[in-house]
Order: sequence, then structure tokens, then C-alpha cells
Amino acid sequence: MAELSMEEVPRELKATASFAVAALHALAREEARDRKPKRLLEDGLATWAQFRGRLHATHLLELLLEDAAVTQPTAFRAPGDFPSVSSLPKAVVDGWVREAAQLELDASALDYLSAQAKRLGITTRMARSELHRVKAHHQILELPGTGAQLAHHLVSTHDDVFLQSNFVVACRDWRDVVLAGLVAVELGVSGPAPVSLDPDLRLARTSDRRFDYVIGLDPDKGGDFRKAQLVEWFPSATVVLV
Repeated sequence: MAELSMEEVPRELKATASFAVAALHALAREEARDRKPKRLLEDGLATWAQFRGRLHATHLLELLLEDAAVTQPTAFRAPGDFPSVSSLPKAVVDGWVREAAQLELDASALDYLSAQAKRLGITTRMARSELHRVKAHHQILELPGTGAQLAHHLVSTHDDVFLQSNFVVACRDWRDVVLAGLVAVELGVSGPAPVSLDPDLRLARTSDRRFDYVIGLDPDKGGDFRKAQLVEWFPSATVVLV
């Protein structure tokens, strides 16, 4: 899969660049699937060329993210604890915009989300096939560290299970949050994704919501919680670590 280079991005802007590249890839994929108007993939960036004036590619990226964040904020609204995309080098962003069409935009959902996870530094090493079959009424907590990849698998393999209705995705940090947002985009979900920044599960443990399943990464693969601890915290749930 083609990759947008971040070699010329200063170290202090690497996190911003990772978010920006992930979001830009998602935007281009949405355009390729005709789920968003073509702007990045438009021949010669014709619409942008008509009114850009003295604006540059960083402004284009900011506008596209601002527009996309209206309906899908979890994926396209930049995390607030590091510099904004406007801080990125103009020449680097210009190269990203020009090369967006060269990304593998028709990859399978699994390959695409795995590439996004790797880009964000999130593991993809998990045995999805070990997850139980769930039902429409089940409430499911996905543990920090996987960014809704397990939710995506279950939604994709069940006709009556939906991200917004059945899941809470607990997140370690902004990377988990962004990946969960990208999963929501991939699934065609509008509105905020059902995520919480909850690395120690304090919010999930004190919530009134009752979970039927708690799913996540096995500690031997980088997960943060042992099964015994999760069973103690969520005694009414089936705990599945993969």
C-alpha cells in the first residue's frame, strides 16, 4: 500500500502528521466510494484551483477536515492536545494532497483499517475469530488498545449488530479515539462515534450501562487488563480476550 511520507515533518509535529495523514486517507477513500464529493480526487483539483487564491494545501486540508467533522467528528476533528494541522510544513501537505489518489483506496476494509492502525501505532495482532457470536440486544465494551477494530469485525459479520447501538469503545489515548472514528466512517456512521477516553476503565466501571460482553486484547499481545480483574469489575459480562 502506498504511503504518504512524514520524513520531513519535525519531530514535535509527528503526532499531528499521523492524524492528518490518517484523516486524509479516509477522506480520499470516501471520495473514491462516492460517499463524499470529489475534492482530493478531482482532476487537477479543479474546484480548489478556482478559488484558492493565495491559499495553499494546508488550508485545503483544514477545510476538508472541518467540513467532514460536522457529521463525523471523532475521525476528522483534530485532538486538542497537540499542534493543529495548520502547523505542518506547507510543502509536505502539498505533496500529500497531490499523492492522495495514489493511495490504495479500494483495499478491503480489513486491510485498510489495519494500515490505518499501523500508521497510528496500534496493534492489529488479534484473533478476531475467537470472538463470540453476539445478538442484537447485547451491549459490548471494547477495551483500550484496539481502537474499535473488534467492533468493526462484529458489526461486519452480524446483520443485526451496530456500532452506535451495541458498543462502547474505551480508549487509551487519542490514537485509539481516531482509529475508532475511522472505523465509524468505514461503517458509514454519522455523528460522534461511541468512544470514551477511558484508559483505566473508570468511566465504564461507574457507568449505569450493563455490558453483556467485554472484549479486548489479551495481555500477552499488549492488552492492559487481566481476565480475572475484568471479571471482578464486570461480573455480569462474558469476558473475551483475543
